[in-house]
Amino acid sequence: MWTNPLTIALVAAGASLLTIFLLTPWLQRHLWRKQRRDELRLATINEFNRLTSEFLTGFLDAPETYKPTLEWFAAYNAVSGNIYVLFFSRRTAEACSKVGVMIDPALGPERKQTADDFLKARNAALRALYQEVIPLTNMHARRAKKPRRTESEIAELKPRASREP
Repeated sequence: MWTNPLTIALVAAGASLLTIFLLTPWLQRHLWRKQRRDELRLATINEFNRLTSEFLTGFLDAPETYKPTLEWFAAYNAVSGNIYVLFFSRRTAEACSKVGVMIDPALGPERKQTADDFLKARNAALRALYQEVIPLTNMHARRAKKPRRTESEIAELKPRASREP
């Protein structure tokens, strides 16, 4: 039955039509939506980075008196909303909320944080955000697995190597 040339031609034509009219548009739409979502996510990350950098710069310029403008708060609120909608992991939400809590003239309710603490929290949030869009290879963890040897460790290894047969 399947060796009949007419059957083979009809199956091939049917498969081609199925691919052309059903699968290709569906696949293109699916890929376009994923690409568009990633573009929106990257734009949100860039705006978050810009706003937190602006806050940090203003804080470093006048640590005791700096207070962001209402326009800045409105923009930060919009970015926070986009993060809540576009990013799904709990890790990302927690990292971004740590930054949000520190946006205060005294860098947080505890009033013990420094600009360096804010910078670390911001970098952790950025890392979590980017991790959802672009699967980052953890190059720092790879380097940590094989730390470079210090000169004293190398000096210790040389006498051992010369003693071994």
